[in-house]
Amino acid sequence: MEFSLPREASCPLFDDRPTPYIEVNALRLQRNLAQMQHKANQAGVALRPHIKTHKSVYIAQQQIALGAQGVTASKPSEAQVFLRSGIRDILVAYPIVTASTLQPLLEEARRYQAQLTLIVATQGSVAAIAEALRVTPNDRVRVAIKVDVGLHRIGVNPEGHEALELLDALNTHHIPFAGLVAHAGHAYGAGAPDAIAQIAQQEAATLLALRERILAQGASECPLSVGSTPTALAAPVAAGVNEIRPGNYALLDLTAWRLGLCQPNELAMSVTTRVVSVNAHYIIVDAGSKMLSSDKGPHGTNASGFGIAMDANGNQWEVAKLSEEHGFLNLSGVTPEPGSLLRIYPNHSCAVMAQSNSYVLREEDGNSQLMLIDARGQFI
Repeated sequence: MEFSLPREASCPLFDDRPTPYIEVNALRLQRNLAQMQHKANQAGVALRPHIKTHKSVYIAQQQIALGAQGVTASKPSEAQVFLRSGIRDILVAYPIVTASTLQPLLEEARRYQAQLTLIVATQGSVAAIAEALRVTPNDRVRVAIKVDVGLHRIGVNPEGHEALELLDALNTHHIPFAGLVAHAGHAYGAGAPDAIAQIAQQEAATLLALRERILAQGASECPLSVGSTPTALAAPVAAGVNEIRPGNYALLDLTAWRLGLCQPNELAMSVTTRVVSVNAHYIIVDAGSKMLSSDKGPHGTNASGFGIAMDANGNQWEVAKLSEEHGFLNLSGVTPEPGSLLRIYPNHSCAVMAQSNSYVLREEDGNSQLMLIDARGQFI
């Protein structure tokens, strides 16, 4: 596919600040957020976006203002940042292994009277949560069972007995049951929207079958929560699903574009960089692996390079390789002069956002402001 990004008429292409820096196009961001919220509303399901994509309180607040039920966070420390910002309904999508990891979050959730949903896939996780709740009781904590629907990362075998045994354990510890959650991350490897849509259908069918077994065991209810930007964009929300948890949809990236899930003018995040040298082999820019990350795409996707760089005239170059502070662009067509500003669209927006302290939010009229990436570095 040819990458072509039309310039939006009223928005200057570059903001000449010290480089490199992340820029988020406010118009595209709002459009992406609104479209996913509309999809959830039309399907009659809750939207609980995964904020690990942007780690930004401002963006999370925009998502809540549009109607999101709450947010999904990766780690407890990340969730704490958003609790302090005023968000009062958070799902932590990473398994708790030790009680001490959870304790600070439980204390803050109790202080703010927030609803907290945790996940388990092993008896050890149930025991760790029970121990943390023994020290810090909180009747607004509930626990969902994570189901492996094909990624083979974390989750119970949906055809085995683990889910039923975990439900028994939760009941034994008097921990409220929050239903089943899944992440079809393997959809990134499907290659095309039709194949991704099939994975979404399989995910829903798997959860629905397990829900029947859960209800037969005596659970009064069993909500289903699914989370993946590819499945959310490529397929209608499946009947029986109660909640969707996409994250990458807010910013998008070259991976989403290569999968046929978006157009170039929907990419809301880019990195502005400056040409620092040109030689007989490469164009060298000041954005290296510490800015762009060396991620070639989530869940095993593997692009040929590390992004696509463009200038104000639409000329483009592949980012062929990276060192820590330098990006190496393949020579192709015209050659930019040292000092020229370029915009790089990365393979994986989540990985890039996690590496910087701030981003520039660019409005449609060209005005911009520096915003914090509030949860940067929160990996515990």
